[in-house]
Amino acid sequence: MGNVIDYLAWRGDLTLEQAPFSAVDALILSALSYIHFDGLIPAGLEDPVPLGRAAETYLALPEDQRGRCRCEEDLVLLRALAGSPRFAKMGLCRYADRFVPKEESQFAALTVLPGDGSAFLAFRGTDGTLVGWKEDFNLSFMDVVPAQLAAAEYIQNLAQAFSGPLVLGGHSKGGNLAVAGASLCPGKIRDRIRSVYSFDGPGFTDYLLSRPGYQELRTRIHAFVPRSSVVGLLLGHEEPYTVVD
Repeated sequence: MGNVIDYLAWRGDLTLEQAPFSAVDALILSALSYIHFDGLIPAGLEDPVPLGRAAETYLALPEDQRGRCRCEEDLVLLRALAGSPRFAKMGLCRYADRFVPKEESQFAALTVLPGDGSAFLAFRGTDGTLVGWKEDFNLSFMDVVPAQLAAAEYIQNLAQAFSGPLVLGGHSKGGNLAVAGASLCPGKIRDRIRSVYSFDGPGFTDYLLSRPGYQELRTRIHAFVPRSSVVGLLLGHEEPYTVVD
């Protein structure tokens, strides 16, 4: 069965004008959030760094300066993106990485400017730290966890500085943060959110499911779960979903 690397070989040379933004593009940009781009991407919206340049700079770093790497496949993906005309010129900005053990909070996100006038906000999933896993457990009984509040704040801050439509996405906990963060935003910002992608993201407590924001966004949430999903079936879901074989 094909994967995102096969997709890049098949569609990576086509611009967004030739092949419109798809769920697979959203998955690729969501996976990009796992790369620790500390010091390589600006925290603001000004002077975004082309994805290809950021990838090459990161890959040229000595291993001990790259920070934690989730898996070798992330580096394979990054190399493929650096050589992909579809992705290499996309701008990266608004990099944020917040790790607060006392709050049991692990949050990271970045913004991608695809070049079509929109902004894609990618939220990182669990990073493998004990703090990250503890926050995952907290999702099961707390109305809102710190990372979800951080996601809402990230969206609102970006929306104040950027006037175009917004697309959100994330994998695993990152998918949960994308949906929860959007649901917690004021209505005038939710109106600008075109789509929210959740890839095998865990569900939500009754508190979030019952919020007007979540109910309003349900038709714009695109959830995908693998056939062997575990994480993506946790907690409550009311959004439509697609099972990936």
